[in-house]
Amino acid sequence: MDNPFSWDYLTTVPETTEVFGPFAIVYLVLFGVGFLAAVYLYNDGARRYGTNGVQRHAIQRGSAIAIGVFGVGLFFFGIRILQINPFNFGMRIWLWLCLLALAGMAAYFAYYARTEYRAQMLAWQERQVKKQYLRPAHAGGGAVRVEPRRVVRRRRR
Repeated sequence: MDNPFSWDYLTTVPETTEVFGPFAIVYLVLFGVGFLAAVYLYNDGARRYGTNGVQRHAIQRGSAIAIGVFGVGLFFFGIRILQINPFNFGMRIWLWLCLLALAGMAAYFAYYARTEYRAQMLAWQERQVKKQYLRPAHAGGGAVRVEPRRVVRRRRR
């Protein structure tokens, strides 16, 4: 095997015997499972795993980005399997660029969780506390009010 980072190696189309190497199998499993997980989280998983609106929005936003990254990676892997080379999409460099995009996506998720998500979650918690104190009281209330017993003295006759 040649150096996987040399320009000649990256810009050639793999031969038929090189399509399913160890790198390709790991790549296919990673991008296939990632794509299916992202589709699940975008559709039903956000309601199932997100306990509030901020979490559901963050899950759907992240999974929408992940669907795009994993989908593009699977597209280039499909071109590799079919052994076609339209617009030079069959070159190995596209798979490496998709892995780089995956790393960039993970870095963005880490940045988002530390900055924007944390601020949105704190604002949501403050709104919840404010709602709790601004909630109108109902007649009869939820709690039972217990009055102290009065001592009654009887008169002697």
